[in-house]
Amino acid sequence: MDLRAEITKRSIKKKKKYSLTRGKIIGDRVLELGCSAAGLSRLLLKGKWVGLDLDEKVVREYHRYLGTPAVVAREKLPFRNNSFSTVLMFDFLEHVEEDRELFSEAVRVLRSDGRLIITTPRAGKLFMIKFRNFIGLKKEAYGHKREGYTVEELKTMAEGEGLKIEEVRLYSGFFLEFLEALQNWVYFKMSKVKRDRRSGSISPVEEDEFKKMKKLLFFYRLAYPFFLAADFLDRILGTKKHVIFLMGRKP
Repeated sequence: MDLRAEITKRSIKKKKKYSLTRGKIIGDRVLELGCSAAGLSRLLLKGKWVGLDLDEKVVREYHRYLGTPAVVAREKLPFRNNSFSTVLMFDFLEHVEEDRELFSEAVRVLRSDGRLIITTPRAGKLFMIKFRNFIGLKKEAYGHKREGYTVEELKTMAEGEGLKIEEVRLYSGFFLEFLEALQNWVYFKMSKVKRDRRSGSISPVEEDEFKKMKKLLFFYRLAYPFFLAADFLDRILGTKKHVIFLMGRKP
């Protein structure tokens, strides 16, 4: 059983990332900044795909799972100018200390007419940020250097690097975020070792962590209808969205 794929199928937020990104990856040279668990990456995989992350263990697991090249680096990217037709950053920018340098580097390695696609948590006066802090899920538990960004901050960064913004979307409403926070809290409490790594302590990365999650898969399946209901409520009630999707093109 592919546990990463099973978990990806039961993540409303990952499915939303997939639906927003599918068909928008252009060209045959793709760089993914922030390897993570790679379940979503496998669904989007095309062309000559390269992964990069801050964490050596994450990179090793990413390469093992996908079979694609992956490297460890920080803000300075080890690639030549104009190397990639698409650069992806799924929930990665908020993990990096020098975020503006990374953003600039992502644009540097992007080919002319190439695309940069980003998702990141939304910052601001949001109740869910206070709630997560209250239950002990501060930004450090997620491996974040900051809570996230406002739409205006992200657009300013993109336009400052000369990108032409093609699309900005918001997704993941209050009820969905609330259930996810509770789910993350359960995993955080069940994880005996609190890991100091890029992805924090609320997401499995290594194969042994996914094997341990096999016991939790039943509860993921049981909870999935509630996540669907939460997403439905968010859509019909128009609750405030907590994740930003931004797509820009390099002239």
